[in-house]
Amino acid sequence: MQAEPARPPSLPITWPAALFGLIFGVAMTYAPYEFHAAYFRPLYPYVRTMGVAYLASSVLLMATMLYPLAPRWLDVLGRVGFGAVTGLYWWVLNVRTGGLTGAILYPLLLAGLALETSPAWRKREVFRGVVALIALSFGLLMLLARQRFPPVFYASVAPLLVPMGLVFLGCGVGLLSPAGSRRPALPRLFMALLAVDFSLLAWALGRIGSGPGASIYLILTLACIASATGFRPRAPRTVGFKLLRGLAFAGIVPLLALGGFAAYLAQGAIERQVRDDTVRAAAGEADFLVRYLDDARESLQLLLESPGFRNAFAKRDHELMARYLSNLPAQARAFDAAIVLDKEGEGFAASYGTKGLGSFAHRDYYGGVLSTGAPYISRPYVSSLGLPHVAVALPFKQEGRLEGMLVGLLSLERLSAAVTPAAQRFRVQVLDRRGLLLLRDTQPGAPLLSEAHLPAVLRQQLVSSDENVVETFGPEDQRIMLAADAPVPGTEWSVVVAQDMGVAYRAITRTSVAFIAILALGVLLMFALAQFVARDIIRRLETLVEATAAIGQGELSRRVPVEENDELGELCRGFNEMAARTEAAQGELREAVRLREEFLSVASHELRTPLTPLKGFAALTLSRMEKGGDFPERERTLKALRSMARQTDRLTRLVDDLLDTSRIQAGRFELEPARVDLLPLVREVMERFELRGNEGLRFVLDAPEQAVEGLWDGPRLEQVITNLLANAVRYSPQGGTVHVSFHLSPEAVELRVRDQGIGIPSESIALLFQPFARASNATARHFGGLGLGLFICREIVQRHGGTIWAESPGAQLGSCFHVRLPREVPAAPLAAATG
Repeated sequence: MQAEPARPPSLPITWPAALFGLIFGVAMTYAPYEFHAAYFRPLYPYVRTMGVAYLASSVLLMATMLYPLAPRWLDVLGRVGFGAVTGLYWWVLNVRTGGLTGAILYPLLLAGLALETSPAWRKREVFRGVVALIALSFGLLMLLARQRFPPVFYASVAPLLVPMGLVFLGCGVGLLSPAGSRRPALPRLFMALLAVDFSLLAWALGRIGSGPGASIYLILTLACIASATGFRPRAPRTVGFKLLRGLAFAGIVPLLALGGFAAYLAQGAIERQVRDDTVRAAAGEADFLVRYLDDARESLQLLLESPGFRNAFAKRDHELMARYLSNLPAQARAFDAAIVLDKEGEGFAASYGTKGLGSFAHRDYYGGVLSTGAPYISRPYVSSLGLPHVAVALPFKQEGRLEGMLVGLLSLERLSAAVTPAAQRFRVQVLDRRGLLLLRDTQPGAPLLSEAHLPAVLRQQLVSSDENVVETFGPEDQRIMLAADAPVPGTEWSVVVAQDMGVAYRAITRTSVAFIAILALGVLLMFALAQFVARDIIRRLETLVEATAAIGQGELSRRVPVEENDELGELCRGFNEMAARTEAAQGELREAVRLREEFLSVASHELRTPLTPLKGFAALTLSRMEKGGDFPERERTLKALRSMARQTDRLTRLVDDLLDTSRIQAGRFELEPARVDLLPLVREVMERFELRGNEGLRFVLDAPEQAVEGLWDGPRLEQVITNLLANAVRYSPQGGTVHVSFHLSPEAVELRVRDQGIGIPSESIALLFQPFARASNATARHFGGLGLGLFICREIVQRHGGTIWAESPGAQLGSCFHVRLPREVPAAPLAAATG
């Protein structure tokens, strides 16, 4: 039965969520004025705050995905922050407005993000399940409730809703069915089909300028493509990618933070400038109207002060006055017509004729001139000519008495068509505050003399006569507008200048877009430069990795070049030192193995040497005793017993040397100092060797006249002297002399043991006191011994605070061993290196 192929790890839903938060965070932070559509009205005051929350939470989510060992509370903080701001976005813009697609999509996204807080759920197909539920819901809506996809948003895909719904429904069911676990290719196919549907929705919303909706569907499209192709963003495993990851975070996060702060400052400065420009535009338009009315009144005043006109008025010459009046609209283009009234309000001459004029006493300007005796501007009205006019009335006085008035019909259509600096940038509206009727509107097709549809906050501002700038939704309640008003001095008029928020702050948006583009370019350049900069580090690290692998395979001579005097150089230097120590330790280990094998061979031989005669003599003695009777060969038996005693002593010494060596290497070798005279000790040891005969050797002692006393461990020094004399005896020829002497000083005692033996080669002197070491000529001539005696002597002497060394003129010229002991054993004697 074949094993089931390993499934690739699932795409974490955290990645699409973090990408969504990053896009929204950048847009809301750097271009908050682009969120001025009507459906953003409740959230518009908090767009910047939401953008900062999105940026911070998405950066935390990405960091915890790229750094799996990051503290868990960072991951939880990122998910909570993202969930809070997305939940607010979902509630205000989808639930309260009845947006069904968003009301379904965002809760599923947040549920998947919450499930992935558990490491166990991260290994499951959470993203696939969330996408399947979204597809299933969208498919049912498209097939059963197509009206929930308003044409204003989805007009581009309206003919495709049914086939898209079938794809959504089929893929959702397929992803949730068990068939996907048995056939791994099916879920990938379903994800690819869903990527097509989501891309169509992103395209439809992008065409109408709905950036937020298009962004989320575009992210779902990319995530489905990644899931279909098996692409999985993972934490980098190589040092190079980890360096790039660190450089990226170290560069992007500060750039985003500093860029956001700079954008905030720039936006504040440009906001103030735009508001000041708006106020100045309103004031400038009011000045224009004042000049416009002044010019109109001046034209009427010039006509009124004309002698011919005054004479015709005094004579009531209707025809002559009509000719004067007909010239006024031609000379002062602001007027469509002019009328002369008598003091009772009867019209007796007009620029358009003299017949059928009737009474004008019902007009407000007639009453205004009568009550004030001064020029008066009327309410706007549709005149008998069928055109929107404002009457400018001037009193005609003779000898201080009101005799009539001259009325000019100011054309509101020409006033609306006038081009001013404010009209080139703003929508300009001139209102009569007495009824909020439109006198001038620079928006094409605006009906004059209709009531202006103004936001409540702007109406209140006009009533209170406060001059300020307000941000509010326009009369169609579609987009946010920036508006300012200014009264026209000497009139009941007010000027309102307004512009779309996107237009008003277009400079900020362009600056932010440019900064984001530069930031993106900077990130790409940073990656490229980081790769270039890190290449040298990566190359040197790869050299270290290769060298480490080579040493692991036994190439102990491998070294790495120390190129620079930096941290990596120190690492390379440390690596080389470690490799050298490893090579030396390996050599020492091989030497130790060789010595161990040699020691085992020598020890076996040395132990067998006394055991063989012991066994033979014991068997002989046992055989004779079993036969009973007396021992006729008494001398031979005594000789055998003496030999057995010597071999037993030899075995005892071998075992004692091994035990001492074990104690030394285990750190349990201790001294018991006491007041000792060294001279009797040396004599006693020499006498023992003399009593053994030792093949005719002669022992000579140069004894000093005074005692050789010190604070020493007597038995251990006896062991040293015994070993030195035993070596002298072993390597001396027949008839040779072993000479023992002293050299005394107040602080120390030096003991010298000189022989006339085979000598010591110079290359062997340095290693002579190492464990299991023997001179090369001693090994070649098959002299016995384990090579432990001199090692034990060195340890004993050094633990007394002294030194031991050997001298030899050369082969066959004998040797001399020196032991120098201080009179007092140090309080903390130095432990000798055991090699």
